[in-house]
Amino acid sequence: MNSKLNLIAAAFISVLCSSNTILAQSMGISSEAITPDPSSILEMRTTDKGILIPRMTTVERDAITAAATGLMIYNNETNQYNFYNGSAWVFWGSAAYLSATSGETLSTISTADVVISDMTKTALEAGTYSVLFNGQVSIPAADYTTGFSTADAAADLNLIYTDIMAIPVTGTHALTFGSGETLLPGVYNVAGAASIAGTLTLDGNNEINPLFIIRANAGAFNTAASVDVILTNGATSENVFWIADGAIGLGAGTKISGTLFSNGAAVAGGSSIVNGRLLTKLGAISFGQGALTVPTGNSIIDFRSLSNFIIFTSSGGVANTGASVYNGDIGTGGGAITGFQTATVNGTIFESGSTTVVTPVNHMATFSLYKNDVLIPYSSRTRTHLNNPSDISLQSLSAVGVGDTIDVRWKIDEQPSDGIEISVLNRILTLIKVGN
Repeated sequence: MNSKLNLIAAAFISVLCSSNTILAQSMGISSEAITPDPSSILEMRTTDKGILIPRMTTVERDAITAAATGLMIYNNETNQYNFYNGSAWVFWGSAAYLSATSGETLSTISTADVVISDMTKTALEAGTYSVLFNGQVSIPAADYTTGFSTADAAADLNLIYTDIMAIPVTGTHALTFGSGETLLPGVYNVAGAASIAGTLTLDGNNEINPLFIIRANAGAFNTAASVDVILTNGATSENVFWIADGAIGLGAGTKISGTLFSNGAAVAGGSSIVNGRLLTKLGAISFGQGALTVPTGNSIIDFRSLSNFIIFTSSGGVANTGASVYNGDIGTGGGAITGFQTATVNGTIFESGSTTVVTPVNHMATFSLYKNDVLIPYSSRTRTHLNNPSDISLQSLSAVGVGDTIDVRWKIDEQPSDGIEISVLNRILTLIKVGN
């Protein structure tokens, strides 16, 4: 029987090696007579033998000239079947996967991406992999506690005034501004009480950080009713300053931008809108009904502990009238704060003395996939404590080489808070080979 099979095999090899063309429907090789399946050009049947295809090294394989698409060899270096797909030699075998799991709770306070220590896998086979991560993250609610002293703020107010007054004068101006006037950047001295009537335009002249300082060095600063101060061409409220040696008074319906700094009292009439600050070294401040908003940009002046304040007096009371809206902090170094029951204050009111401020913080945790220390694009996801604890799921597709390392990294955002850390538990990292 074996002799017959060997003769048939020898005949088959002889046919394969022949340069002549053989026309046939199908060919069968077996130890007994068979009828080959009509869908196959060649069918072999046996229960005790196999078939050997060419075996070679990677170098020998790569030396094959003009390999045909579908050509197949056995790589005896990697112990894998290789076939040529028309452009490259690729591995032919069963799907490969790698997985790491852990239920241990880990925590971090890092604000830069760090590896979750047990979520790392190294590829043993090259190919295209689906990278999957799932876990639970816990982000506790947090607070940020700070202290504030109105005495320190009063000292800062003196330093702010000194800084403003130290800026050299660039020009002088008549006592009255406005009535359709356009003013270019500069530091203007006014030899007496200053005032604004009608409309005044502060034109930044498209300069970088244009500065406007108007100093009433020997008197008060007042605006008529319905005055409108307009900022154009780069002028910003954080770099506009109105300085009065005396009191400051804003007429009803005044619209003005900038820091108004008085050495006496400060009063804003009804319906006034101020995009800036009301500050005084000595005297009471009265505002309303109206709106006052702290500037959001960076000023050339360091406002120190008063950077978020819209109203502060070193010595005097602070009074509100009506349903005013305040966007910023309010405080006094010595005096009563009254009338704010009807107001909307989007900030903190500081009575004279020392205060502890507790601010809620909404921390965020970010998880990302990395390959060989490089972020896999678009793989990052973020969670907050508002949905806590929560699941985190990452997925990506990545071309991976032998020895490439895939890992999961995490971090917490950089908001200051009182000793917060985030935790992760019940996690799985899985790499599934989906292509060569």
